[in-house]
Amino acid sequence: MAHQVWIRPFNKDTDARLLVEWLFAGREQNRFDPEQFKKGQVRVFTAFDESGIIGFIPVARCYLVESLAFKPGLSPVTEAQALQAWQRVFVNEAFETNTSDAFFVTYDETVLEFARRYGWRDVTVPMVNLRFAELEGKPEEQHEDHD
Repeated sequence: MAHQVWIRPFNKDTDARLLVEWLFAGREQNRFDPEQFKKGQVRVFTAFDESGIIGFIPVARCYLVESLAFKPGLSPVTEAQALQAWQRVFVNEAFETNTSDAFFVTYDETVLEFARRYGWRDVTVPMVNLRFAELEGKPEEQHEDHD
């Protein structure tokens, strides 16, 4: 039988010590933020195989602001007012849903500058993307087999 890796729910009674040990051991690469764990903003998945636990995958919910669609020709002041109004609602919603972070993804430097003035910080962590809608129906030549 081929090597199998499985995922199960995290068990805080039996897994917590090992999770903390491994998080701190890899903290130079893993962007570990203990506050998210203290506030219950992380769901942890436990990976295991026949030898036992092989890893933990902490997942935090976040908001990703992907694009803006303002009326063409709208003044920059009005755009800024709309963004400020939205940000007040957005922060309130994040607290209501216990969401720790929001990310604003844009190529528009004027939007980035506006966001920086209102508390958004530049992120220097590389990101990758998995679009769930693209997982099905790819042409055969794009499929890759992984062990």
